[in-house]
Amino acid sequence: MYIDSNDIKAIGSFLKSGFLKGVTTNPTILSTGSGSRFKQLQDLLALEPTELFVQLLGTTSEEMFADYEAIKTFDANHRLSIKIPVTKAGLETIKKVKKDDPERAILGTLIYSADQGILAAAAGCDYLAPYVNRMLNNAIDPYKAIRSMRTFIDARGYRTKIMAASFKNSQQVIDSLEAGAHTATIPPDVLNNMLNKDLALQALQVFEADGQALLTAYGE
Repeated sequence: MYIDSNDIKAIGSFLKSGFLKGVTTNPTILSTGSGSRFKQLQDLLALEPTELFVQLLGTTSEEMFADYEAIKTFDANHRLSIKIPVTKAGLETIKKVKKDDPERAILGTLIYSADQGILAAAAGCDYLAPYVNRMLNNAIDPYKAIRSMRTFIDARGYRTKIMAASFKNSQQVIDSLEAGAHTATIPPDVLNNMLNKDLALQALQVFEADGQALLTAYGE
């Protein structure tokens, strides 16, 4: 699983839990932080996530690739993975980046349909990010799209992974995984809701009180 955030405190806390593989960001997320984009990325890298994604800026392939070159210069240790919007210009950029650096992971983002995901997989993306909640808000069935993408990927033996994104509740995460997503990138508030269930916390309080009473009575 991944966390979709630039919140250093939240990310550090969730990384300790052991289930997170990495961190995803986008320009909107980074615009809420303090400091430049590269300063925030440097702070996130200091947390040592297995993978950290940054999205290319630009609307043309030339602009996107120029931003990739700037990121590559900043990322001298080759620690960043790249997010690229799945548009015509984005697909052209995916090809250029893969030619320049075949080992750098690419996440095709802003996916709202199965056909976008299929084209991105064929273009060489390592990950696909269908926007689940946004699709639902626009009367698009994200789970059907995920199933179609997964069928295409599996039938052709592609190594592309579906990383579902854009969630407002934990049920959307579960439904995406059941539909065939390999993983998901989840905002901190949804992760908190997945982990801190009231019934579980209430039961824990009872167990803890009983356990402490036993220690008090017998000293062991």
